Amino acid sequence: MFSVPLTDLRIALRSLARQPGFLAVAVLTLALGVGSVSAIFSVVNGVLLTPLPYADAERIIRINRVQGAWGGPVSAPALADWTEATSGQLEAIGGFVGATVNLTGDGEPERLAAYQVTPGFWQVMGLAPELGRYFNVEEDRRRERLAVISHELWQRRFGGQEGVVGQSIMLNGESYQVVGVTPARFRYPGATQVYLPTFLDSTGGPRGNNYLMVIGRLREGASMEQLEAALAAVNARLAEEFPANHAELGARLTALPEQLNARVEQPLLVLLGAAGLVLLIACANLANLLLARGSARQRELAVRAALGAGRRALVRAVIADALVIALLGAVLGLLIAALGVPLLLSQMPELLPSHAEVGMQPVVVLGALFAGIATVMLFASVPALRAAATAPAGALQEEGRGGSGGRRRSRARNALVAFEVALSLTLLTGAGLLIESLRQLGKVETGVQTEGVLTAAVVVEGARNEPGEDPVDWYVRHTAILARSLPAILERVRAIPGVQSAGLTDSLPLSGLNNASSDITIIGREPGEGERQPGANWRFVSPSLMSTLGMRMVRGRSLEDADARPGEMFQNVLVNETFVRRYLSDVDPLTQSLQFLGGDEPKRIVGVVNDTRLFGIDREPVAEVYMHHLHATQRQLYLALKVSGEPMDYAEQLRRAVREVAPDVPLFEVRSMDQLVEGTTALRRFNMALMSVFSGIALLLAAIGLYGVIAYSVAERRQEIGIRLSLGAQAGDVLRMVLGQGARMVGLGLLFGIAGALALGRLLASELYGVGAGDPRVLLAVVATLGLVALTACAVPALRAARLDPMLALRHT
Repeated sequence: MFSVPLTDLRIALRSLARQPGFLAVAVLTLALGVGSVSAIFSVVNGVLLTPLPYADAERIIRINRVQGAWGGPVSAPALADWTEATSGQLEAIGGFVGATVNLTGDGEPERLAAYQVTPGFWQVMGLAPELGRYFNVEEDRRRERLAVISHELWQRRFGGQEGVVGQSIMLNGESYQVVGVTPARFRYPGATQVYLPTFLDSTGGPRGNNYLMVIGRLREGASMEQLEAALAAVNARLAEEFPANHAELGARLTALPEQLNARVEQPLLVLLGAAGLVLLIACANLANLLLARGSARQRELAVRAALGAGRRALVRAVIADALVIALLGAVLGLLIAALGVPLLLSQMPELLPSHAEVGMQPVVVLGALFAGIATVMLFASVPALRAAATAPAGALQEEGRGGSGGRRRSRARNALVAFEVALSLTLLTGAGLLIESLRQLGKVETGVQTEGVLTAAVVVEGARNEPGEDPVDWYVRHTAILARSLPAILERVRAIPGVQSAGLTDSLPLSGLNNASSDITIIGREPGEGERQPGANWRFVSPSLMSTLGMRMVRGRSLEDADARPGEMFQNVLVNETFVRRYLSDVDPLTQSLQFLGGDEPKRIVGVVNDTRLFGIDREPVAEVYMHHLHATQRQLYLALKVSGEPMDYAEQLRRAVREVAPDVPLFEVRSMDQLVEGTTALRRFNMALMSVFSGIALLLAAIGLYGVIAYSVAERRQEIGIRLSLGAQAGDVLRMVLGQGARMVGLGLLFGIAGALALGRLLASELYGVGAGDPRVLLAVVATLGLVALTACAVPALRAARLDPMLALRHT
């Protein structure tokens, strides 16, 4: 590698400044490629490459129960069994369960995202608190009301005062003592604001009550395989001892970094690859520009050589040009990335994992500078080597007559354009597939009417579990409390002017919120040996929710207020169409009764409601059982209001109405139903938008490259075209000749581009809905679009060549 003195750089800058068009195109081409890669890489770096803020995070393992078609959390007794059986493989093991708490007292009531965690949870995470301490086993066993708050809540609500430790705060109407503050980067699970004890008693509760998520820390030297073997042994024993609850019990292990990034890892890597293709297209364009400039400078370099310039000086002259372009392009690329990263984050705030810290980190800046310089230097090597081999006499002669060297350069430029076309086709197909996928999702029947519906979440007070209390006894106390608070809220909300109807539910359709599910016994149709027990999701709804969301009864009747039995077990339920298809297709569902949730009295099916998609537009409906909202097991519920006009215009009125009848009940997640639906496709739309941007840049660069090569070819062949015209060739003949040159490049690019498009389609397969990875309609549309743009890019220089004056062309030297 030759060093390049500053003098050469100044000369190169002055030389390039005399060709502002070339300099602008070269710098902008490189900047678009570098900026695209840098913007996406900043997100990838913050999400996938930056280590988690936990010591030896790769040793932290999520352990999920696997049991037939069900999975996820485990019961407290099973957690105790797992803890004992894995003591040789795990340093610590902890359980946690999500909760929602109302913070009241000084200031406005506030809903906080909370988790109840076992003391082992803190040992697994391995981070010391910012202030104070964590609660321990003895305090959990004694059921002491202690709280650890997040760093964010400490700063926002308590002004960062150290005196918060030891202070009492009101959560759900009860006093808790703050004993610690988590570190600033501690954000697990999710953006939790307060951590509370689980209060697991000595018996641990029913074995079938699966509610605890599990996390463990591997011992030094222990492996995932050893942990899997230990869990397999204890699970086999539990399946034999407790077949009613633990039949087919298994466990799935996932390292914490993998689990946290599972949702976004593949889309981000695909987008980084797409940005890399944009950079490759920019490289090919830049190579063509440098080759063209190298050819144009051949005479200049030959003159320098004839005047005594050595090979080293000639190489430095070419390298200096490339370095100036590289530095300017990399700096402009960084500016594009710096503007692009905030725009990216604004489009995906809820898509990124809570631990992500995205920004223009030093590694991103250095990477961008390296990419810019390496890219240009790579493609400057050919002109530089050619400069080193310049023979003055031969170069000056070839300048006048062309030759094999010119033809070789022409073939190289044509190949680079074909390469650009191929990559552009690949990216355009990816964008086309994602756009078609979203179009197909828009056709899906969701089972609800979203227009003109406002939704919001509320958290109401419920019954507190007493030590050793039977779950059914707790449940009847809990529903009696709900009967005193929920009707007043619904009545006041319905009185808001413009509200046509209002309803309550524990989980809105399309929300993806799975509050509860269980095995269900159909009376008189108990499964035989080897048959799987039916299962369904629970949905608690008010009778008015059906009309509010435009749901319809398929058979029987809807729920009524008379179906509510606060302080008792409910009796009447609805099921959805999927439940009937799976379990009751051969009988009249209105003659059937179910047993689940507890109590001795069977639950009678009184109606069948149409299917709705709970987990998103792209997920099929699941079997569901509907119960009256006054029998909800949760305290967090969702309001739905059918309104006249724009739903969000009613947000403030809704807040005031709820505050009037329930001043301590926080209202949050206020959004229209349409916004909720959009949230289910947010990641898909983000991927589609970025892929479209990248493919648009690629198409622009390919068109510029194609135009540049054809225009340069016309300039090189100016005398030849003049001779053809003077010998009788028609303008149409010249037009066909020039367009034919472009068609050959485009055709070759399309041929290889289709292979790349099919490969990218397979990578995107998990992101597609209702469209195949190699959908012929998308491919044809993309080929047609690219062909039209290519024809336009070729047509301008072709028409200019066809209108050339033969006499002027022949005088051109």
